[in-house]
Amino acid sequence: MPHVSIEQFISFGPESEFEPLALPRPLQVNGRLMLEPESIRKCAKLAFSRIAYRMPRSQLAAFSAVLESPESSVNEKFVAASLLENARIAAKGTYPICQDTGTALVYGWRGDQVDIVHNEEIEDLLAGGAAEAYAQESLRNSQLGPVSMIEERNTRDNLPAGIQIRSVRGDSLALVFVAKGGGSTSRTSLTMESPAILRQDRLEETLRKRIQSLGPSGCPPYTIAMVLGGTSPSETLYAAELAALGLLDNLPQSAGGDSTPLRDRFWEEKMLEIAKESGIGAQWGGVHLAAATRAIRLSRHAANLPLAVAVSCAANRHIAVIAGPKGWAIQKLAHYAKDSYPSFETLRKNVFDAAPHIELSKNSQDWLAQLRSFDAGTIVTLSGSVIVARDAAHARLLKILEKEKHLPDWFVGLPVFYAGPTEAKPGHATGAFGPTTASRMDSYLEPFMNAGGSVVTIAKGSRGAEAKKAIIAHQGVYCAAIGGAAALNAAHHIRSLSIIQFEDLGMEAVRAATLETLPVIIAIDARGNDIYSKK
Repeated sequence: MPHVSIEQFISFGPESEFEPLALPRPLQVNGRLMLEPESIRKCAKLAFSRIAYRMPRSQLAAFSAVLESPESSVNEKFVAASLLENARIAAKGTYPICQDTGTALVYGWRGDQVDIVHNEEIEDLLAGGAAEAYAQESLRNSQLGPVSMIEERNTRDNLPAGIQIRSVRGDSLALVFVAKGGGSTSRTSLTMESPAILRQDRLEETLRKRIQSLGPSGCPPYTIAMVLGGTSPSETLYAAELAALGLLDNLPQSAGGDSTPLRDRFWEEKMLEIAKESGIGAQWGGVHLAAATRAIRLSRHAANLPLAVAVSCAANRHIAVIAGPKGWAIQKLAHYAKDSYPSFETLRKNVFDAAPHIELSKNSQDWLAQLRSFDAGTIVTLSGSVIVARDAAHARLLKILEKEKHLPDWFVGLPVFYAGPTEAKPGHATGAFGPTTASRMDSYLEPFMNAGGSVVTIAKGSRGAEAKKAIIAHQGVYCAAIGGAAALNAAHHIRSLSIIQFEDLGMEAVRAATLETLPVIIAIDARGNDIYSKK
């Protein structure tokens, strides 16, 4: 029996969704397609540059669906409208869609009749194009290279890229370029389940636990992909990554028990129901944790049952490029020409008119008393000074605290915003600026709060029991900002930004920022009430 590969079903959408790419037409020599190395490098550079600022049409349609749904709460509508406005601002090409411009990923399928002139390595060419794009567009360098098992440092060029090229039959090269942020990648999970879960009630129970555990930290609304089965765990994860990008949408909906994979619409609906019931919604509560779902079933060994869950986040960025005998073609991405969205402006006005406004200053602690007075779920707007610091800076600060028994003065007396912005382009105060995942800094809260720091923190997503305990003990407040709205923040809510410590950490250096009416929600109040706790 021949093996039926998922590669046979990969779909990039109709031809009408592609446009010609201005690269030299490949030559055909002795029935083989010859690709110029420079064309491969240039297509990678263009693709990664383009997806930094534009999204697939389906992603913007998902935001619109949340905005228009009668089930959406006011909070969800405001988040969805903010994400649409973020996309409009990013499409102008100044601020990337998300501050986490991601790991550069390439999924490729190279026909067995495709050669590269001078036999250059396609992986090297694609990585070179990615590095050029990140340098040219001042995108964030997020990759850390090991110095030892414990030590690491920023590679400074966002390499290595994650590149997977597979051999298929034919005379074309298909490439999908993906910028995958750390928040959504960290939501990926793989477990080896017992075949005993192959009952509807058991599988539903398992999926309920997995979907509810996704939480809000990866910037929903998500596309949630579930893959059950696989000849190896790596195949299961690979399929989940492709499914979350919509590349397996053409799988058949039934199979005959051979090696043919399938897509199950019943379980996709079941996953949507589970996500809706979670109450997490599109970040600030509601019913739209998932904008879409994919349920894929693969063949497996009789003793093994891998289960992978992966997501694409609100900053879903990917694009396909195809090279064949007719030339090069690139997938069209959405580009908003409209200058404003009445729905966004209306929602913004309604939210801002009702939200208390807080002025942050190191010269007075009145703002802290105000924040402590609000209940969880209250939306407020913040203006004034904050300290911007995240993982690597927190690790250094803890070493300083342990050695010197106090925190630096500059770290005490102001809110701490967990963020790592992109580099500012000439003439602009900041690059794309958005929150990173709060829970990664949970272990620092107690020692820092005990030393007078981090009493108020700003980030995204939920926090764990360790953090909540510290917040209650020190009457702290955790504020959640909208994840995936980094271009909107840069254009309207960040007045100034400058490095003040640890410049060698690159994007993780400590900065001083001045906010201007940044909307946040009190996610955990001074009494420990938490909007993300299951009621």
